Amino acid sequence: MFPEKYDKQDIYGFKHELLILKKKKLTAKTNNRIRTLLSHMYFWGLVLMIISIPLSKYMMSISQFILSGILILEFISLEKVKHLFKTNKWYVFIIKVIPIALIWAGESIARIFSIFFRRKNMPAIVFFSFYLLHVLGLLFTVDFDYALKDLRVKLPLFVMPVIISVSEPLGWKRFRLLMLFFVAAVIAGTLYSTHYLLTEDIHDLREISRFISHIRFSLLISISIFVLSYFVIRERDFPKYFRLILFIFTGWLLFYLVLSASVTGLVVLILTVLVMAVLYTLKKKNLYSRIATVILFIAPVILLVFIMGIISDVYKVHRVDFSTLDEQTALGATYEHDTTNFQTENGYYVYLYIATDEMRQAWNKKSKFDFDKEDKKAQKIKSTLIRYLTSKAYRKDAKGIEMLSEEDIALIEDGEASAHYHERSDFYIRLYKIIWEIQQYLRTGDPSGHSVMQRVEYWKTSILIIKQYPVFGVGTGDMNIAFKRQYELMNSPLKPEFRWRSHNQFLSITVGFGFIGLIWFIVAVLYPPIKTGRMTDYFYMTFFVIMMLSMISEDTIESQAGVTIFAFFTSLFLFGKKDKTPI
Repeated sequence: MFPEKYDKQDIYGFKHELLILKKKKLTAKTNNRIRTLLSHMYFWGLVLMIISIPLSKYMMSISQFILSGILILEFISLEKVKHLFKTNKWYVFIIKVIPIALIWAGESIARIFSIFFRRKNMPAIVFFSFYLLHVLGLLFTVDFDYALKDLRVKLPLFVMPVIISVSEPLGWKRFRLLMLFFVAAVIAGTLYSTHYLLTEDIHDLREISRFISHIRFSLLISISIFVLSYFVIRERDFPKYFRLILFIFTGWLLFYLVLSASVTGLVVLILTVLVMAVLYTLKKKNLYSRIATVILFIAPVILLVFIMGIISDVYKVHRVDFSTLDEQTALGATYEHDTTNFQTENGYYVYLYIATDEMRQAWNKKSKFDFDKEDKKAQKIKSTLIRYLTSKAYRKDAKGIEMLSEEDIALIEDGEASAHYHERSDFYIRLYKIIWEIQQYLRTGDPSGHSVMQRVEYWKTSILIIKQYPVFGVGTGDMNIAFKRQYELMNSPLKPEFRWRSHNQFLSITVGFGFIGLIWFIVAVLYPPIKTGRMTDYFYMTFFVIMMLSMISEDTIESQAGVTIFAFFTSLFLFGKKDKTPI
């Protein structure tokens, strides 16, 4: 069998080497299988994460724990596990495995962070450092209960850059599949919300977003629209029929933004389209791209014309000669006329021709909602009724109420203060109410209950706090204390239940951490994409513009959903994708 020149010892040595080589191959094969299994687990962990963002706050947290566990497993030595199993009987193994596994997990975490904090991973480290800013903010904190809660909410800023930058980046096919799962989850959320809108008694369109806040959901819809647009226009690997389906879904998401009257979502979407169009034009520098960009700029012009028409509707006034006002109703009651209050509804003066006692008696005969109680929106029936009658150009007396139809009565009971609202689209109504709020604020100085004008009061309050603590801010946990104190010092017209925080992420960061913190934040969000060359990556830039625009009117990363969206997608687009996707 063996050549004669080999003696017995050589033959045994040769067999031994073959055996070692075979074991090494088996070990390598086993290690590769385990590595492949962990790679699949990591990808499906990302899938669970990305579909949880629009659909489940609970699973949003659970998926981060799952991804962390997978990463820890990846860096535990398989040889140590084998050795423990081989050198101990099964019952001894069971006893030893838990305490030893904790030690291995600690070693794995140490190895993960040693890899994370390497020099070439500096972009991820800089982004990660924004969480450390919150930890340093404890030095200036009095309210540690709130500070610790804030650190817990902001954990995605700690967890996501570590997990995604240490793990193997996704290839294009896996990344594409991941984004399709995300889009599918968002579409599922819109379908459920639409079903809820059609089957339930809704008093505020913001209620139809059942899983996360309507504003955060509108941002996810905007991201999905850009993802779908890329796949429809640029992804030639997809068959035509599939791209047609994606195009239809894009149209559905646009329709849903209008249906849900998401002003924030639509404004952010339009502005992001314009920004991306300009970037594309600067890159291509050809006539066709410039023409397309000019055409795109027509959209905000059309929107502006539409808004100007609504402004005209809000500010129109049907003139009245106050010297010729009737003094009595048809039933002989005396009218109340407040000729010093110029509030209007649909162009008619609200506080003319009011006969309260007549209204009370007539209303209580037609409705189960008591005149002196509240409607379904917890507003006074009397106030809602007066405004509604005014919008119909009816006098506020028994005759006016008799002229109301059953549909009118139901709308008033639902809290609708104007018949004008019921006659127009939800999107028109949302814009009309915003402009009406501005008008009321300029007239009365009280922004309470008006979301847009409340923001003005929040920004004014934030600036006053920043002036007191310009360098280091008030600290991680003391923002609530600072705002409460400042509202009292300035004798704010805001009612206590509306005294909230900045509603502007840049102001919020400056209040918490001063101008040093604001500069730190700007570096943390700009350095990573510049260093990685992703400022010209389509997916990152669309996401980045959407996030930055949202931060103007929202504390985007002060909630669980908001900070998870920001941390996850930033980490994914910058560190979790192998190749850059050109604009």
